[in-house]
Amino acid sequence: MANKIDFGQWTVPEDWSQISLRQFQYIRKYYEDEDKPFDIRDVVQILVNKTRDEVDQLPVEFLEVIMDKMSFIEHEPTIADPTNKITINGEEYMINIVDKLKTGEYVAADSVMKADKYDFASVLAILCRKDGEVYDSRFEAENFEARKKMFEDEPAINIFPLLAFFLNCYVVSQTHSLLYSQVEEAVNLTQQSIDSSAGIGAFRRRYLNWQMKRLRKSLTSNRPT
Repeated sequence: MANKIDFGQWTVPEDWSQISLRQFQYIRKYYEDEDKPFDIRDVVQILVNKTRDEVDQLPVEFLEVIMDKMSFIEHEPTIADPTNKITINGEEYMINIVDKLKTGEYVAADSVMKADKYDFASVLAILCRKDGEVYDSRFEAENFEARKKMFEDEPAINIFPLLAFFLNCYVVSQTHSLLYSQVEEAVNLTQQSIDSSAGIGAFRRRYLNWQMKRLRKSLTSNRPT
C-alpha cells in the first residue's frame, strides 16, 4: 500500500494584490538573471513561500494547478498614478521630492540602489516616512529594519505608485547630475584650449576668459544638490 503524503496547506496567489513587495523583488531579480536558466519551480517557490524540497515533492498535476492559478504574472498589473504618499495601518507615510532630500538620506538611498536596484523596500524605509520623522543614525538603528519589513509585507500593487514617483524623481536627479558633469567637463576643456592657444590676441583672450567666468558662475548656481 502506497504511503499517503500530506502536502500541508498551500496558499497560492491568484492576482497581483496577493503578491507582496518582498516577493515582487525576488521575482524581478530572478527574471533578470540571464546567467541562471529558467526553472518554473523557482517561481513557484517564491510565490507560495515554500522550500525547493517541498515544491519538488508535489505531484505534477498539483504543480500544473498552481501554475494555472498564477498565470496572472504573465500580464502587467494595472497601476495607479504615481504618488508620494501611502497609508498603511491607518498611518500616512510620504516621500519628499528629491530637491528637498537631505544629504544623508539621499546618499543612503543612492547606495542601496547601486548595491541592489531591486531593494525597493530599503529605499522606501529610508525615504518614505511619517510627517516629522528624520532619517538619521537613531532612525537607522531603531526604525529602519521594522519599516523595511512593513514595506516588504505590503502588497506590491499598493507600492507601485510610490515606486513610480520615486524612480521618476531619481532618474531626473541622476540625469541632472550627469548633464552637469558633462557641461562642467566641456567648460574645463574650453578653458584649457583658451589658455594654451598662442593664436589668440590679448584682447580676445580677456574677452573669452570673461565669458568663461560668467559661464562658470551660472554653472555653479545650478549645481545639483
